[in-house]
Amino acid sequence: MSKKNKIDKNQLISIIEDIILSDGLSSLSIRKVAAKANISIGGVQYVFGNKEAMIQAVLEKNEDEYNQHIKNLSKGDDSKYSELKAHIEYISKYNSNEELDKISKVITILLQDKSVFEGLHEWHSNSLKSIDTNTDEGKKLRLAFLFSEAMFTAMTLNYVKLSQKEQKEIFEDLKNFLL
Repeated sequence: MSKKNKIDKNQLISIIEDIILSDGLSSLSIRKVAAKANISIGGVQYVFGNKEAMIQAVLEKNEDEYNQHIKNLSKGDDSKYSELKAHIEYISKYNSNEELDKISKVITILLQDKSVFEGLHEWHSNSLKSIDTNTDEGKKLRLAFLFSEAMFTAMTLNYVKLSQKEQKEIFEDLKNFLL
């Protein structure tokens, strides 16, 4: 009796990310994933069902990794804004970390998908709404959040080229002046 090969969902997600990064979202297909994974089209369909589910799986993987980083960065901080501060800290490490660089590129490409865009829009809106701008702390946090998001976007889209040293100095200034 032959033993069935088990399909590794995480390996397929990595392949999907690689396809998105190298060829773009429009070239993502079940057929292409199957070919790169050296499995049948039915195997990919069994795991994901369709292209939208493949995109969702990549998003969920990246979101899980992000949430773990935020949890680690906010340990010991039980303040009202600990998660937003951890988010800013996470962004400040951009480009000094290959994983974060890859995630930012994947997310940027996935923004072509309407549901991804709407989800990120909602997250940013909710983040801003959670800040009490009637306090100096809230006003500073709002500026720090928006500045870090703008820097992240500018660096991701290569609008701004900064050395590691310049980037570190800018984010240190942000933290010193605003947080």
